[in-house]
Amino acid sequence: MPDNTWFTPYKLPLLKCLSLGPSQGIVYELNEKAVVKLPFQYPVGNGSTIDAKKDHLYLSLRSFALLKREHQFYDLLAGNPHPNFAQRFSSDCVDGIFLENLNPIEEVWTSSTKDMRMRWTLQLLSALAWIEKLGYTHGDIAIRNIGVDHNYQLKLFDFGSITHRNDGDFNEQVLDDHFSLASCIHFLASGVDPLAKAESAADLQRIRSDLERGTAFVEEAARDLQQVIQAGWTRIPRSSSSFSHLQETIADIIGASVVNELYPPYSDHSDFESTCPDLLLTQAERDPRWMDEEDYRTAWKEKGYDVSIYF
Repeated sequence: MPDNTWFTPYKLPLLKCLSLGPSQGIVYELNEKAVVKLPFQYPVGNGSTIDAKKDHLYLSLRSFALLKREHQFYDLLAGNPHPNFAQRFSSDCVDGIFLENLNPIEEVWTSSTKDMRMRWTLQLLSALAWIEKLGYTHGDIAIRNIGVDHNYQLKLFDFGSITHRNDGDFNEQVLDDHFSLASCIHFLASGVDPLAKAESAADLQRIRSDLERGTAFVEEAARDLQQVIQAGWTRIPRSSSSFSHLQETIADIIGASVVNELYPPYSDHSDFESTCPDLLLTQAERDPRWMDEEDYRTAWKEKGYDVSIYF
């Protein structure tokens, strides 16, 4: 099983790590304005069993691949901006992605009003409809990937799992994203994440089964959106299941007053260009064990592992 022997290109003992563990990448808080998302890798050959070694190899190469994919999508967004995506700072650093520092949606929800929550729901759908317009689906819609900036505007992030419509699993991923979106809408409306109640893998499977069967309890605060939420949970393919259509449907339910205030006045991001957060890493010590992807693959190949099957 994966363990905590992973490392990133830099030694950052004084920075706050915002990641619970190795997933797509490791996120560190640089200051109140910026975070950096770095790839990680396990030591070559590390692992107590063959399966553990293969897991470490897979996760490390996956981190390289997803960070590269996220960079590419942000490059696309540079020419197709949208106000509800986490902003990327300009940087010459190739090791990571520098992003604006956001407040986790779970931490600000309790101090929000109903109108704010409804606006956040529409902003999330607006972001997903924009991704859809560009020919993609997000691939990892989750409460943990939603934040709020200092102007209380919702921002979506984590684009390492972005899936293009020409990819073979696109249609299935769209259904998965609608399922996950339904849980996010339920949380935004009620403050309750049904999947967060799971205390074990068995609990998680049981809750997901209840959601997919349409037998899960919908909190009172989310009842206005119950039909939309349960349609997403039950994964029923519909000709009108686009995110843009869903955005229109929920806008009709919520009402004109919230829709008209979807984007209250807020400051621009001109300071992003002048902040240069990558300078905060210039004095950080690089980890001498770090390898670029080509060298890392070669090192594992020399130990007898077929790296060609990974990404």
